[in-house]
Amino acid sequence: MRGTTMATEPRPDRFSSPASKRGSALILIAFALALVGIVAATVAFLPWGDKPSTLSVVGGPFRLESSKGGTVDSQALKGKPFLVFFGFTQCPNVCPTTLADLGTLLDEFAAEGGDLQAYYITLDPERDTQAVMQEYMASFTDRITGLTGTRQQIEAVTRDYRAFVKRVPLPGGDYTLEHTLMVYMMDRDGGFAGPLDLNAGHALALKQLRKLVADGRST
Repeated sequence: MRGTTMATEPRPDRFSSPASKRGSALILIAFALALVGIVAATVAFLPWGDKPSTLSVVGGPFRLESSKGGTVDSQALKGKPFLVFFGFTQCPNVCPTTLADLGTLLDEFAAEGGDLQAYYITLDPERDTQAVMQEYMASFTDRITGLTGTRQQIEAVTRDYRAFVKRVPLPGGDYTLEHTLMVYMMDRDGGFAGPLDLNAGHALALKQLRKLVADGRST
């Protein structure tokens, strides 16, 4: 699952900064800290099982600036499942690759009549302003909306979603971020239904999305 990957080196474009090499031991420790609030208390979401149980300790309300203009209030999302993914615009290749893969998946889901929105929440609000997020997200499907806010707002939503993030200083005063990568599937009530498994291929991921939306309609 993509939650096992740490983003530590920047992209080779104008959003980039020099790479940071981290020891494997530190990555394992960071990963363990990031998932302790999730894995220890939940069972993975499977497309062939019964209705997934939600984990109320993961997720929470948010009101953030949208890359499309205005704000997105999680209260307005009630009644519809959605996806959440954390990252930052100067993230390494894994972040944009995940966004591109997720965008293709959502387009495939829409082509078969599915309706699901995803939200990419920055972990770097000081650099990722609304304007920067708007430009960055233009490279991906409009089914994914970038979200930013104040440092306090981002820290709150990061804490609520039990996401791990660590600022790593770089030479010259710059910095990058280590963070967990997971696409959170949130149910119609805003509860955590499980991680979306993009690594297993689109066939399985589409089954997960179908079930997530079907469960929302049947309750």
